[in-house]
Formats: sequence, structure tokens, C-alpha cells
Amino acid sequence: MYTRSAPKQPLGDIFLSKKGSTTFRLFAQICLLILPALLMQIVFHYIPLGYMLRLSFFDWDLISPVQSFAGLSNYSKLLTSSEFRNSLVRTVQYTLIYVSGTMVLSLGLAVTLNRLRRARGFFETLFFIPSVTSVAVIAVIWSYLYNPYIGPINRCLLSIGVPGPYLPKWLNSPSTALLSLAVIDIWRSLGLMTLLFLAGLRNIPVDLYEAAEIDGATASRIFWNITLPLLSPVLVFVFFTLFINSFKVFDLVAILTQGRPLGATEVVLYLIYRYSFRFFDAGLASAASCVVFLLLLLLSGLQLTVSRRWVYYAGSKEGV
Repeated sequence: MYTRSAPKQPLGDIFLSKKGSTTFRLFAQICLLILPALLMQIVFHYIPLGYMLRLSFFDWDLISPVQSFAGLSNYSKLLTSSEFRNSLVRTVQYTLIYVSGTMVLSLGLAVTLNRLRRARGFFETLFFIPSVTSVAVIAVIWSYLYNPYIGPINRCLLSIGVPGPYLPKWLNSPSTALLSLAVIDIWRSLGLMTLLFLAGLRNIPVDLYEAAEIDGATASRIFWNITLPLLSPVLVFVFFTLFINSFKVFDLVAILTQGRPLGATEVVLYLIYRYSFRFFDAGLASAASCVVFLLLLLLSGLQLTVSRRWVYYAGSKEGV
């Protein structure tokens, strides 16, 4: 039977009505609540981002009041710069070590802690402490651990029979410096990512595990067919968070190695810092920052695509 729908009330009439005045007051309250955060985003993020984009088309030494228009020359310098390409390669190498190491160790640690019946809170706090510790403190601790002469790591290697000439130099060797920095960052991020995985594991219904055990499924089949698919939202979130964090690595490099030895740890953000505050080329530094920003923006878009297509969310009709 056909029923005639009521005509839609104009938006202006809604606000003028008694019910509309309540709606308008609620809307005004929401605007006032988000205004401080919005102003901070505009002042500290969007305005500097726009200024950086503008500056990438100019030549400026950070001192002179004159900024000379350079067009696309800064971007062409980057495309032909082996130094910039090498820094991107090192950043990708760092990313592969950092992301894979943190995901594997934190997931394994989360699965282990999830099976504990006692002292679970103690271990969660213990592993989370590095995530909230100052980077400067972490750098001092690990610089002592990595010391090739008096450091505890090399002393342990020496005590188990490794000859002195074969002891690794860690931060002082081009072959191990980047790996050594990645290990520090893995250790620092391990606690937070473990807590995220733990939260995801505790949201998986227990009756699924019980049904699988009744059917005779092995522990490995339960992990691959139940745990990982239902943990996919956390896996995707952790993966892209670590990926973005790896491209933002700067503090450990600036404190421990300054890009040494022989440029082996000169990642892209530290190179941008050198462009700006050592070579006083703000235009080239801004252009490099825009390139990195574009890469991270594309990565964020990829995260949204992956989340929509291959991630299983509880209550959704589609699987992984």
C-alpha cells in the first residue's frame, strides 16, 4: 500500500523551532568543544605544512630576509641527488628491520603473556616501561651496552670465546650501525605494541578456541586459522603505525651517531635536518620534507584500502 511521506522540513525551520533551538545549542556546544583542538591543528600543523610547501619552491638560507623563487629546481636537485636516494634506501632498510622485528617479537610476547595466569600485570608494566622512557636516557644506556671495549654485550661475547678482533663494533661499524639502531627502537616499541596485541587477543571469543580444541585442531592451526584472522585489525594498525614511525626516526640518530660512520645511519629525516641547519638550504630541506610527506600520505591511503578489503571486523558479514 502506498503511503505518502511527510515533506522534509527546511533546515532553517528546524533551527527556528523549539526543537531546533535545542539542536542549535547542541551544535554550538560541539563546535566550542572542538575549537581548541582545531585551532592547535591549524596553527601547529596546517599552517607550517602550507609554509613548507611554499618554501620548497624558493631558495632561502634561513638568515637572509630575501627568498628567491626557484621553481622546481629544488625537486630536480633531489631527483638527481645520490645522497637523498641513499638516505631513502637506508630508511627502507631500517624500516624492514624495525617493522618485522617489532611485529614478530611483540606478537609472540603477547601470545605468551595472554596464556599467563599469574603476574600478568607485572610483566605488562615491565615491558611497557621503555615506551615511556626518555629517548636521551635510552641512548645513554644503549651507548654503554654497545661500547666495543667496556660494554656488557661484547664482554659476554668475549666470555663465551669470541676472539677480540672479531667482536662487533656495533655503532662504530658501517655494517652493524643501522642494525644496532633498529634493535634499540625495537626494544623501545616492544611494550606498546605488545599491549595492543594483547588487547586484540582478549577480544577474541574463547568459545572459538574451545570448539577448535574439541574438533582436534592443533595449536598451530588454531593460531593461523583463528587467532591471526581475528587479530587482523590490530595487525594492520600496528604494521602501518610502525611503518610510519620508521620513516620518522631521527632522535636516536641525532643522539648516538649523527649519521656516522661513513653515512651508514644517515636516514632521510636526519638528512633533511642537515640540509636545513648545517647547509642552510631551507628550500631543499622543504622539498625533501614534501617528498617524505607524500610517501606517508600514499601509505595512509594504502592503509585505508587494506583495512576495507582484507581486515575482518567483529560483527561484519565479510571475512578476511
